[in-house]
Amino acid sequence: MKNKLLIYDDNCPMCVCYTKAFVRTGLLKDEQRRPFSSLPDALLARIDFEKGKNEIPLIDTESGTTLYGIDALLEVLDQKIPFIKKIGTIRPVKWLLNRLYKFISYNRKVIVAKKCGAGGIDCAPAFSYKYRVLFLLVFFVFNTLMLIPVHHMLQHLPFYHLTITELQLSHLGLAVLNCILALTFTRKNALEYLGQINMLALITVLLLVPLIFLCKALFAEMIIGYLLLLTLFIFYEYLRRMEYANVLIQRKWIVSIHLASLLLFLLYIFH
Repeated sequence: MKNKLLIYDDNCPMCVCYTKAFVRTGLLKDEQRRPFSSLPDALLARIDFEKGKNEIPLIDTESGTTLYGIDALLEVLDQKIPFIKKIGTIRPVKWLLNRLYKFISYNRKVIVAKKCGAGGIDCAPAFSYKYRVLFLLVFFVFNTLMLIPVHHMLQHLPFYHLTITELQLSHLGLAVLNCILALTFTRKNALEYLGQINMLALITVLLLVPLIFLCKALFAEMIIGYLLLLTLFIFYEYLRRMEYANVLIQRKWIVSIHLASLLLFLLYIFH
């Protein structure tokens, strides 16, 4: 990996995290990991910038060649996993890896919800309707299925009396409400808005996983305490993500509907 530079988007916490992991595991030296924001013009000239926003570039400073996306990552990983590059060139595997990479890359801004800082290089990926809709469908199905173990966990609370069907219908009702609210946006902004709502649901479900596994060993009071802390965190994350999606200031009426519907939802499931 001599003379190689991996160029990452320093406004993307996910990109910062996994490239740091490459350094910690010895796949890259610290100086081989460079952010877009501090890249000199000479190196920027070696990158297809539009492609580089969607697929992370790996520059060979000696030959001048640049690899992108899954090819760049396979090149890095091949140092510790020598067979991975060969496996990655098998046509069906390469097709699958490329689709998986694009699924994450085209949705990374909706995942992290962080805008480029003032004066910084905007490395936000191109907006892909196909991958955004796929993102919404995949995680809506995932969140819906995860309600089954969540339901079993909530049954340990004395004031929870819903059936799984009632819980699923409540979830579906919130989803339909948000789809109706999305109709007030342009098509692109509607998918951005729904992406943030979907991420909030996903974060909530993932943070409930510890309770799902530990609920039998916990007192009801401990579960309630965790749920209260989770509610506070999700409320903070909701405000942050709605600000990112330009909803918090420009469409306060949507925020009012959200808060009212959430209150009704909580009253319904914990009546």
